[in-house]
This record gives sequence, structure tokens and C-alpha cells, in this order.
Amino acid sequence: MEPFASLDHERYMREALSEAEKAFERGDRPIGAVIVHDGEIIARGSNRFFSESSYIAHAELNALVSAAPYLYDHGRECVIYTTVEPCVMCLGAIIHANIRNIAFGMHDNYIQARKIIDAVEYVDRRVHNYLGGILEKECVELYRRYSEREAQLMLTGTQNSW
Repeated sequence: MEPFASLDHERYMREALSEAEKAFERGDRPIGAVIVHDGEIIARGSNRFFSESSYIAHAELNALVSAAPYLYDHGRECVIYTTVEPCVMCLGAIIHANIRNIAFGMHDNYIQARKIIDAVEYVDRRVHNYLGGILEKECVELYRRYSEREAQLMLTGTQNSW
């Protein structure tokens, strides 16, 4: 496996952004994800919360499900790229899919997944790399086109705009 630090994070985040654009065009939350192994994208996912009427149709979960058998054998060597910092549900699924490397664009200061990672020893041991802010400006701009209010909530961590 290519070391995490030497990967072209912007290249893969652009692919995740492409998935987020698809979600936006459908009217779903503009969140996209790709899973990478040995420099190859092995799975893609985009948010389908509204189009599938499903609270669990998050971009990360859709990518994980589509690659489940592959991840069973290679999860530890994969990286998941997602345009928004994973929520609690997706973080748990990523960890249980045995993916140890997480890269994201837009920070979600409302959910604060980093605090969860730091607070739970089991989770902290399983997350080897957690890198945020990749193409953050582009990720934030896309989300703001969808909902300024939701973007503000994630960026500030407060519900003042609600």
C-alpha cells in the first residue's frame, strides 16, 4: 500500500466532489465519497437521503455497501474520501468495514467526530489517519449552494441559524 501521506488527496477528493455534485443535482445533500485501494478507486457513493427516502443512505454507507466483499479482504489498506466529515453513523460503519484511513473536505463542527475518536479508545486505535480540510473551500461552496443554513450549522457547530 502506498503510504497515506504520499497519496494525491486532492485528486481523490475531486472524485468525491463529483459524486457530491450528482447528489446535489438529484436534490439530495451534496455529499460524495470514494474508497481508494492501491491508487485505484474501488467504490463510489453519493448521498441519497431524499431520493431513496432513507435516513441511512449516506454517501459513505453507499460506497461501503457497494464494496463490502472487497473491503472484507482489503479494508485496512483502503482510504475513504468524503466531502463532509463523517457523521457518527458513518464513522462507525467505516471503522467496522476495517478502513483505517479517513480523509474529508468540510469539517462538521456540529457533530465533532474528532472528539468521538479521541474519547473512545477502541475507535482511536482503529483510526490511523484522519485528515480534514482537503479542498475544503470547494466542499463548503457546494454545500452552501444546497443550504446556507445547514452549511453554517456544520461550520460553526451552533444552531443560531436554525
